[in-house]
Amino acid sequence: MSKSRKHNAARWRVGYLFVHGIGNRKPGTTLKWGRSTFDALRAVHGEQLVSWQEQPLVASPEDAAIRHAEAVVSLGGTNHRALFAEALWADRFAELGRPSARRTLTFLVASLPLLFWVVGPDRRDLSVLTLPAHGLRGHGEAGLAQMRLLWRLLTLAVISTGLVYGIVLASHNLLASVLLLGLLAWFVRSRHNLLWHVRVAAVDEERTRLLLAHLHRKVQWMERHCDEVVIVAHSQGGYLMHRVLSPTADQRHPKVRRFIGVGSGLKPISLLKTFDRSGIGPNLWGLVCLIPAYLWGLGPWTWQLFAWITQAILRQLYLALQVTVTPSAALGDTQLAELQREAAAAELHRAFTAMPSLRIDLAHGVAIVVAISMALLLSRLIHAALKARPPHPLSLDHYRRRIEWREYSSPHDMVGRMLGPALPNDVEQPWIAPVGQPLSDHTLYFHHTEVLPRRLAADLLGDLGLKREAADWEQAVTRLDEVRRQQGTRRRTLHGLLLGTFAALLAALQLFRRPSILLAYLHAWLPLALLLLVLTVLFSLLAHRAAGMAACRFTASLSGAALPRRSRWHVRIVPPGPRLLPTATTATGGLVAVYGTVRFFLAAQEYGETHIWQGYPFLLPMGIGLLLVACASAAGYPVRARWYAAIAALGGMALYSAPALAFMSAPWELRPEGTLLGTLGVCLALGLAGSLHARLRAVDLTARV
Repeated sequence: MSKSRKHNAARWRVGYLFVHGIGNRKPGTTLKWGRSTFDALRAVHGEQLVSWQEQPLVASPEDAAIRHAEAVVSLGGTNHRALFAEALWADRFAELGRPSARRTLTFLVASLPLLFWVVGPDRRDLSVLTLPAHGLRGHGEAGLAQMRLLWRLLTLAVISTGLVYGIVLASHNLLASVLLLGLLAWFVRSRHNLLWHVRVAAVDEERTRLLLAHLHRKVQWMERHCDEVVIVAHSQGGYLMHRVLSPTADQRHPKVRRFIGVGSGLKPISLLKTFDRSGIGPNLWGLVCLIPAYLWGLGPWTWQLFAWITQAILRQLYLALQVTVTPSAALGDTQLAELQREAAAAELHRAFTAMPSLRIDLAHGVAIVVAISMALLLSRLIHAALKARPPHPLSLDHYRRRIEWREYSSPHDMVGRMLGPALPNDVEQPWIAPVGQPLSDHTLYFHHTEVLPRRLAADLLGDLGLKREAADWEQAVTRLDEVRRQQGTRRRTLHGLLLGTFAALLAALQLFRRPSILLAYLHAWLPLALLLLVLTVLFSLLAHRAAGMAACRFTASLSGAALPRRSRWHVRIVPPGPRLLPTATTATGGLVAVYGTVRFFLAAQEYGETHIWQGYPFLLPMGIGLLLVACASAAGYPVRARWYAAIAALGGMALYSAPALAFMSAPWELRPEGTLLGTLGVCLALGLAGSLHARLRAVDLTARV
């Protein structure tokens, strides 16, 4: 028997077939996902017990071997062999013709309503949507769901505004416009047009069948050489492999025992296919177009009410902070007290008289009635279309066919996090520990520091019959995933609090200058975009650093090796109760310091720098520091005392700065900054006490890994 026939006759107990997602992949890139799984095993068990060999099978005319490798695990005194292979399908697009610019643009316009599903709720919000909120916990979860939605909408608004500004600027320059249009035309007609891949899967059934036949052959090759086959499919590959394994497929694959979808495009592509087949796309666009008419109709009432509430809150906050920062020597001023009483009375009068004045005229009333009537009509048409041609159920009949089906996703993956359409019970697994960005979370599932390769390594040990080792790995991976998930939630919470806090400060400054919320946003979008970019980069770097440390900790815990000092990983999270005192006090101090900075700055412009307290610039870093501490405390970080010491040092420097000329001969407690710094000192003391108590109550999660 020849050498090639011996190789072709080889069989493996289990084979893992990796299917890539959207994009133009090169041969061997998808096989690296299997290499990440192998590297996780080798890091724990050593190079002597785990080995890797590329292309052990020689291709022959009877058996055209796909890109593959053999992993040998020598545990328990026996060599256990597994086959890893990749199913490359993007190269088939070269045979399907070049992308069409007209069809790409048409598909893009028709698919835009799907954006509401992309930024909409996910599985975390399911309880909020289906059950009424009862108690403090229920209202807290509803508030978190609303904050997540606002975060996604703010991010989408900033990106959209940036694109619009870029297009407007390019349109004023002929050369820039020509270059931009030329680049877009080249991109649409090139192989880099990834939207064309989605369109083919969603609406072009003829081309999709060619891709499915290609993938059928890949699975058949695995079945010829393996007793059992595990398919791991990412993004659009998850949708295609679901079609390959569907009970209605043209071919059967009895050796497939597990199907794992990762950030799967099954839900969005199924929705696009349903919209196209049912003809509900125009009705959906009708609903989208009714939203501006509905908002315009509610404008005279909604915006007046919202503007009144916003202005009332800002005025009350102004009055409260004015009392806080007023020097103690001026409290006996009867004229100032009278002005404060008149201002409070004016606010109460405004509150009682503003509501009856909110009316809607005939045109806006007709717009509201027409919008609601048309929305009801279009909704009935959509319901009738779906009832006449219901969407294909996303089921593999996997229980009867004995196929284990899992779906993994990140809560920030735009593709995998969608709430609907619903999958069968027990298919969707707990969230994979996130990096925190939609693009990163969708593309880095198989990174060597992430949880998924270790989860696949535990599955591989079980498939090879190494039950004890597989149980140890399964427990360690479960603990790692839980800690990474809580750490990611804490980091993401801090990210959102920082973004929301400083966005609110920017919005407050703009609302003082401009009466319109839309104009205030348009004038503040560039600082918001820069803030969003800086925080995104910063927290992504922190997430990757934490993932690397967690991987080292995981390897050391299973192998028994000593962990290097630089790689020590600690995740200490404060329970919700002890967070309240340091959060409330430092947030109050931060607002007082920021307001004091603005007030002294305006006074300096009006009266001159020499007539006010010279230490007011120190208030700005104090306010920023206190707000940072408040956000960290609210997210669950055990804040160290050194933060308070740094803020107190700034306060000491501000205290000994030159006072105003009118108070040069007065004691320091009667200077205008006396009450202000005293208030900040009380906030610092209470915040420090609360943070010390919170650190004692913090839970060290890494002790479990």
